[in-house]
Formats: sequence, C-alpha cells, structure tokens
Amino acid sequence: TRARLRVRVASGARSVPRNMRVAQIAVLGAAVAYVYASLDVLPPHTIALCVPLVYYVVFSYMDHAEYGLGKPWVSFARWRGLHFLIGAHETSSWLKARILYDDESALKACELKGLLPDSEGGARAIFACFPHGVVSFHHGVLMTDTAGFVSKFPTFVTNRCDLVASITLAVPGYRELLMWLGCVDAGKKTAKKVLNSGKHLYVLPGGEAEQLLTEYKKHRVFLNSRKGFVKLAIEHGAALVPVYAFGETDMYHTTEFLMPARKLLMKHLRVAVPLFWGLCGSPVPKRTTLVVVVGAPIAVEKVSSENITREMVETTHLKFLNALKQMFDKHKETCGYPNAVLEVF
Repeated sequence: TRARLRVRVASGARSVPRNMRVAQIAVLGAAVAYVYASLDVLPPHTIALCVPLVYYVVFSYMDHAEYGLGKPWVSFARWRGLHFLIGAHETSSWLKARILYDDESALKACELKGLLPDSEGGARAIFACFPHGVVSFHHGVLMTDTAGFVSKFPTFVTNRCDLVASITLAVPGYRELLMWLGCVDAGKKTAKKVLNSGKHLYVLPGGEAEQLLTEYKKHRVFLNSRKGFVKLAIEHGAALVPVYAFGETDMYHTTEFLMPARKLLMKHLRVAVPLFWGLCGSPVPKRTTLVVVVGAPIAVEKVSSENITREMVETTHLKFLNALKQMFDKHKETCGYPNAVLEVF
C-alpha cells in the first residue's frame, strides 16, 4: 500500500511544473509561518480567518486540477447573472454580444461527430480564437450562454476545456472563476490530455505576444509562427475551427510605453503586461458590441506524432490562415467594420 501511495504521489507531482509547485509550497509555508509567528499578537478572530485561507491554498491550489481536466461547473456557465456583464438580449448588459456562424450545419455535424468514440469515427475540434485583446472578453462568450452558444451547441461548452496562461490560474478568486468555466493550464501536456480524454479544446494561439500587439480598433493577429495548435490537431485528427471577434479591440486604449522592457519580461517569464485604459481612463471596458464569428470546421487527417512532417504542418497552417482571412473579409461589413484590414504578424 505504501509503495502504491508513493507511486501515485510521484506521478502526480511530475504533471506540475517545478516553478509552480515551488510557488504553491512557498505560499502555504508563508501562511502557516505568519499565523504561527503572530499567535501572541493577532486576535483570535484574525487567526480564525487564516484557517480558511490555508484551507483554500491547500485544497484549491494543490489539487493540480489545472493540469488535468479542470473542475468545470456547467450550471455556472448557464447562470443568467453573467448577462449583466455580457449579454445578447439583455438591455442591462454592459457589453452586447452576438455570434455569427459561417456554416452552422457543418458546425453541428462537427459537434455530433465529437460525441462518437474514436473507434466509430469520432473526432474532436480545436477552436482557435482571435484576437487576444487586452482581456479576451470574447472567450467568455463561447464559455457561457450569454450569447446562446450553450443552447445551440451544448457539448461544445460542456465537453471542452479552454487553455489559459498559468499566471491567470495563480490569482486567488479569479482562478476559481476560470476553472468553473472550464479553463486549464496552457501547457502542451495538458492540451494532449484534454484531447485524449475526448474533449474539445479552445485556444488563443496568439497568446501574450498578440496581447501586447493589441491597439485600439486595430485588427492584429500573431499567427505566422504559431503552429503548435496545428500540429496538435494533426496528431489527434481534430478539426480546426477559426474564430474571430469583432469589437474585442474597441474596449481599451493601449500604449507602447516601456514596450522593450515588457517584451523582455514576456520572453523570460511568459507574462504579458499590457498598459491600457478604458472608460474615463479606468480599467472598466468601453461599452461596445462583440460580434464573435465562428468559422466552418476544417477537417484534419490524423497522423501519428512520429510521422508528422514539417510540410504537413505548414500546409495545414496555411489552410487555416487562409480560412481565417476569408472569414474576416466575408463578415467584416456585416459586423460594422467595412474598411477593416486584418494584420497578420
């Protein structure tokens, strides 16, 4: 029994990046040390408040759910209270949101195919979403039913995981919100685990580089060198679904101030630090309408990882890029941006 326990603990530990595990232990140690050192100083009620804090750190941060399939709360994704922030039909919503489908029937067929086991021709889908923007509000539109996505394509929401930056899952409170919405760590091992489990995957390929590229009312995507999600699709035979959100870059102004230093920080720590302001110079986003365009699924033939060639990845990547451009040009006038130009970096 002890041998089995040691094996399980060890295998679980290997799934967590060393730097994140050290940070978790450091936070727990600091909390315990603070309480112990302050026993003679702090009043009992303050010490009592530290108990749930330690409990939260241990059972939330150390369960490592973000490196697996997360801990989604489907009822939360359907909660109508979210419509106060983003909503398609609510007059009280701060941000209006609606979804356009390039080929709704093809998307429904893709969803139904995802319900089948691999032995019967089942396949997953990877939704590649652009642009990242400062906050990526459009990502929330596809995580919830604020614009009717859950109602129309239920398993694309209930049977999927979203990849998000590790740093966002380290913020107390915000971490829980993201995980309730089905988010997991944006690592290659985690992505493979999600697809192998039979779930769909949502990614923001541009990542922190695209976040720093964000400029008010500009349409910029960082895609030319981002091919990992394409290789992942080939390895698992997952369909690629292009997604573009018009209005994502209309919420905040940004600045180039200290950009070299911020790029250096991004390169070494994988953290983007956008400098931005919204309504009246505050962090509150400007009221706008998000129009999320979901493209037709691009079928991808499954090839074992050892047989994937660079040419396969390049060809599929180019096919996806062209589909994204065509979808953008097709819908930009309908979405209220007739003169918009998609800049690809």
